[in-house]
Amino acid sequence: MKLIYTSDIHSYLFPTDYSSTEEKNMGYYRIIESYTKDEDTVVIDCGDNLQGSVLSKYVMDKKLFSPFPQAKTLRDGKVDFLVPGNHDFNYGYDIFCRFFDETGGKILAANLRDTSGKLDIINHAVVTDSKGLRVGFTGVITDWVNVWEKSENLGPMVISDSREAAERELKWLKENSDISVLIYHGGYEYDLDTGEKLQDTRENIAYELCRDLSYDLILTGHQHRSVAMRDINGTKTMQCPSFALSYVEVDITKDSIKGEIKKPLDKKSKGEVENHALSEEIEKWLDQEIGRIDNPILAPERVESALKGNHIADFFNYLQLYYTGADISCTALNNNLYSFSSSITVREILSSCQYPNSIYVIEVGEKEIRAALERSAEFFTLENGKPTISKVFLEPKAEMYNYDYYMGISYTYDISKKVGNRVVRLLWKGEEIGERKLRLAINNYRITGAGGYPLFPKCKVIKSCDWDMQDQSIEFFKEMKGKVVSWPYGDFKTIGY
Repeated sequence: MKLIYTSDIHSYLFPTDYSSTEEKNMGYYRIIESYTKDEDTVVIDCGDNLQGSVLSKYVMDKKLFSPFPQAKTLRDGKVDFLVPGNHDFNYGYDIFCRFFDETGGKILAANLRDTSGKLDIINHAVVTDSKGLRVGFTGVITDWVNVWEKSENLGPMVISDSREAAERELKWLKENSDISVLIYHGGYEYDLDTGEKLQDTRENIAYELCRDLSYDLILTGHQHRSVAMRDINGTKTMQCPSFALSYVEVDITKDSIKGEIKKPLDKKSKGEVENHALSEEIEKWLDQEIGRIDNPILAPERVESALKGNHIADFFNYLQLYYTGADISCTALNNNLYSFSSSITVREILSSCQYPNSIYVIEVGEKEIRAALERSAEFFTLENGKPTISKVFLEPKAEMYNYDYYMGISYTYDISKKVGNRVVRLLWKGEEIGERKLRLAINNYRITGAGGYPLFPKCKVIKSCDWDMQDQSIEFFKEMKGKVVSWPYGDFKTIGY
């Protein structure tokens, strides 16, 4: 039996990452023309398909989902099983139902239950190939969806413990199939080479599942990593790269399981041709000028940006303060950094602000601010006196987006000091914060404590905003039409190197 496996496509259908007009060999349109499906082929997607790229935003904003282009492509690729990812819940229950119904595949999710009974969710399935080999499949979603997602978006859907579901389903698969396969929208919490534990949360437990359970194969996702086939305590495991850059092909026989990460065919696909008009619409929308700034801002190197500040991060912080009236603001940038030209386009905004995060205002004191700053200061390590990015922000996956930039406070990091003791200056309006309570503008991802900020969920929520930063950034420049815009710099520095 052959398995065709994708994960974390994030709506990258065309051969572009939308940061420029450059064509790249990527995209789900090309992937589905890179394989041939026959009676011995099973096609599986491991979630995070609906949300992510510029295409997703365009489709949702313009309501071009009859059907969803992402769902139609999965159907064209003859997908058999789909395990939802955490971002597939972002648009709420009705959109979730419509999207998965349009794919034509079965929702395979042993720890997802729809209490309304509307969704057709299966816990497991067995596929028998032409040689009589019975391969059993089950799927599990990281249960940290319960931490991140708004309850109103989950609606009647309930997500239970990932480990318990995987363990329960393994017993059934062992009794009813020859080969057991777990599709897990989650990643590895240990270093796969050294065995060092890298995360203490239950967001990712793939290593634990491989180590403790006796699945024959566990295919993982969520972390946006490329992990070639390896063996962990007798269980074969892989992870597929994100953004439709590659796909995984696994060959299963009675005696062996072999997997390969493959690039899509490097040629124009039928999907690109048929949907050329949609691509043209998106590119035209991206390149429209929405405003002007006083000076261009060039993308710095990642360490330099964290050491000295980033004026694009200052922009997003300034907007959060402008629209919320908060005292202070924090924001983060993507793993890859981009530039602003003097003539700002939609593309430049969406490249730097890739997720449609909503904004909250919470009440914080010095304890919470200091703890959050110390977490960001953990970003640095010194190698021969030179600042580099700490392993904590790189493994098990690159998470530079968990480094936060602040505006409204003055602070200094001394990175020669031990982690946890690096904030050596912290002032608000030139004074110690003391017993003051301040209003912090923060996004919906960080407010959950995600990224190593456990104190934020305990803070009082003062208000939530019914807009997201992508739309509000674009709207801001439209409001300032005819003006050359500028904004202040964040007040912080880094010493000790």
